[in-house]
Amino acid sequence: MSLTKDDYNNAPKGDNAAFSKWIDYKLPSFGRLAFQLGVPVRELPEFQRLCLLQFQKELHQIEENQAEVRLSQLMVDQLYQRDFQVENSEEPNVLGFKEDNDLHRELQNLEIDQRISIVFIHFHHYSLTTTCLIIEKTEQQIEELITVGMQTIQEKLNLNQAQQKQRFSMLEKSYHRFMPPLPLEKEVPTSLEQEVSKSSEFSPVPQPIRKKTSFMLGAAFIFLATVVGASFAMNEQPIESGKSTEQQQPETITDEKLAEWREQYEDIKKTSPGRLGISAEQYEKLDYVERADEEMELVFSKEKVNSLKNNPLEMEATVNRLFRKIETPQGMVKSLSSHDMLSSETEEFLLLYTSKTDELRDFVDKLLIKYQSELEGIEVMEQLSTEKLMAQSHNYPDELQLVVRAMPEYNLTVIVHPNKERFRAVRSVDLLFGQQLINSDPYASQYLSWLGGDPFLDDSGFLWGLEQITEQLLSMEQALLQEETDTSLYDGIDIAYQQIFWQLVKGNENTAIFDKNGTVKLEYQNAWNRIASSNPMAYIMLPILDEMEASGWTTSKSYEQLEFHHLSDAVDMEKSGELATKLPNGDLMIEDALVDMKDFDYSRIKDLYNSFKTSHDLQLLAGVPPLDVLFMYHYANEIEDSETQWYLLAESPLKPTLKVYQQQWRQIPKITEKARWVELSAESTKQRIKEKIYIYPHVDMEDYEEKLDLMLVTEKNHIWQIDYRHFEHRDLRGGDQKFKQQVESMYKAFATSHEQRYLENAKPSEIAGLFFKAIEEADIPTAKQLMPGLDIADEEFLAFSEMYNLLPLSELVELTFKSHFTSFVSSGYDGSIETKYKLGTSESTHEQYFYMDKTEKGWRMRNIYKY
Repeated sequence: MSLTKDDYNNAPKGDNAAFSKWIDYKLPSFGRLAFQLGVPVRELPEFQRLCLLQFQKELHQIEENQAEVRLSQLMVDQLYQRDFQVENSEEPNVLGFKEDNDLHRELQNLEIDQRISIVFIHFHHYSLTTTCLIIEKTEQQIEELITVGMQTIQEKLNLNQAQQKQRFSMLEKSYHRFMPPLPLEKEVPTSLEQEVSKSSEFSPVPQPIRKKTSFMLGAAFIFLATVVGASFAMNEQPIESGKSTEQQQPETITDEKLAEWREQYEDIKKTSPGRLGISAEQYEKLDYVERADEEMELVFSKEKVNSLKNNPLEMEATVNRLFRKIETPQGMVKSLSSHDMLSSETEEFLLLYTSKTDELRDFVDKLLIKYQSELEGIEVMEQLSTEKLMAQSHNYPDELQLVVRAMPEYNLTVIVHPNKERFRAVRSVDLLFGQQLINSDPYASQYLSWLGGDPFLDDSGFLWGLEQITEQLLSMEQALLQEETDTSLYDGIDIAYQQIFWQLVKGNENTAIFDKNGTVKLEYQNAWNRIASSNPMAYIMLPILDEMEASGWTTSKSYEQLEFHHLSDAVDMEKSGELATKLPNGDLMIEDALVDMKDFDYSRIKDLYNSFKTSHDLQLLAGVPPLDVLFMYHYANEIEDSETQWYLLAESPLKPTLKVYQQQWRQIPKITEKARWVELSAESTKQRIKEKIYIYPHVDMEDYEEKLDLMLVTEKNHIWQIDYRHFEHRDLRGGDQKFKQQVESMYKAFATSHEQRYLENAKPSEIAGLFFKAIEEADIPTAKQLMPGLDIADEEFLAFSEMYNLLPLSELVELTFKSHFTSFVSSGYDGSIETKYKLGTSESTHEQYFYMDKTEKGWRMRNIYKY
């Protein structure tokens, strides 16, 4: 629902109904936007009131198509004027999930322009052009603000790109569930009404009060009186006493009403074939239509009508459910805004939607197969193209043409089958994610994420990439473990969970887990390692992984003995608490701890530190609280004891030798000078990677310092150590000539032959420098060697480099490599490159980020198309 042009134009003239309609629809999203931008919950009523007051003053001069943009501008202006401080301890956790509250908090910790840009682009899906109008920045400036802000959040929360994308998606859903307080909830001084009355430049025109819900005549009426003045809200025509503000409900169901409902049902049936692009005969054969017709006979039967004749509200609810059964999927979604539906009916709605789209998807798939030969030429660069399919639908046989054009009505999207040379249909659930009633159900959001990917496999194997398959598998397990109340939405999830797991581990005749040499394929090795990050699947996979790795990924006794029911047995043990004693670190408990860093002097760890410094015996750390180990590390930094600090670092493929570490050692900022407090709680981020458990203590700093943001890891005996992070910083403005010379030398050797021996000992920053040197030389083959998987023709590379702003090495002023913790690769880490460059004669620098992966050949630039 939105304002029509007439409604908007009438609002400044005093049309209460028109302005009420705008308020009724906009208030929730208006309050959510303010909350996302950084306004504390307790300040929302006043903040909204001030913004709407200013908007009311300008209402007569704002065009209808600019209203939303202008309101956003007013909100941003108000935000700049009022310096809201992030008060983590006092702000209520209104989003429901700790992960969403943590991400929201980090969003608020960003610089204000970064936060504003991310909110409008990522959560409200504004275009760059529109966002430029709101915050008065160029498109390039906004893109850079978003890039830097997203990278900051990623590093603060130790997320990789895939994790961050998923977390942002989940946060967006939680934002939709959040119902902000209304402006009317804050008591308003009488003087404000006088102020508004004086500021109004138009004369209110008496209009009859529109019959609205009790909310609008209560909440919105008070709001109108407060924000736009009593004279605008009040109606000069009195309401008759004894009359309800709601339209009076009849006490019984009339024959006329029954006839009206029947006519509505028949109208839906009459228009549906055309909307679906099929014949009436095809439509009548659909199972969901037949079931709805059977239900219709029951709903309008004499017995049913008589049983509900004196309960018109229940009868109307029954009829609305009937309408949803006969409607198309698109019609079902639209009905959520036109028919009342109880929140308790959400699960029934989603299950009906699922079965209906299942049947229609099967219908479309069969049609695509039927006309497969006609679609063989729908290709771009020798690959089937969905875009071309949709653009050239007029060239197909009528039966196919009409259905392809009607895909939005089906709530389906046509994509290319990953394993066969044909198209297939998948659900499009985006519209459901935007429905407030759906989002209010605690299980609906997760269910929709599964529904959008269903089916995950067919007779040809997996239909999605293994990374997405493992993510869905982990989310299914989490749902099965955390389900607190019964929900029909999760019926069957346990079976899907076991089937996907079995296919991922055992495969079938169309899914080869082993290569021709009898070795587990690398992509499955990585997938197996990823799913060993949750207790039930870790219980199954850890012995398999150990035995496979020992045999060179060829054989495992545990693998041969694995049976289908073992996974469900592991889930049951986890639910009963039995699994903790059967897993490495399964019984690990994290105790809450909070240390105020004011006047902190390390006295609590000095005795232990001196003992450990003498022997470097890790057994001295057994059972030591993780924060004490963290303080030992920082104490070593404070007294410049690089040797002890090295022994406090956990073993890692990235960790250098002691000698190299000491040669490269530089003191990092002192935590006693930078941190306000350090906190660890039982709810802190805890992540399993095989036998290891990682935890992330929160270091609260006024000015964020990345090198103080560390993780701890334990593998056995509750011995905590610091997780090693690798940093390399190169100043290219003249201070690091040796690095430039090394890159030049490596380039001359490698570019000639592309022999990997020239890169065997190369540092990640040198690999990145080499890549940007190849860009500088327009050496496409060398650049592609350093970015594996970039499968594009050489003639396309120039456009590719311009699209991603790949700058030559000579234009970069700084280059920094950082390793990152990640649970989505078996090693537990990946890396990123941050480059800084100047534009024109400006002295300010701009940042750009790229990702790197540790491959068998060493560090390489990650294929940009992957992120």
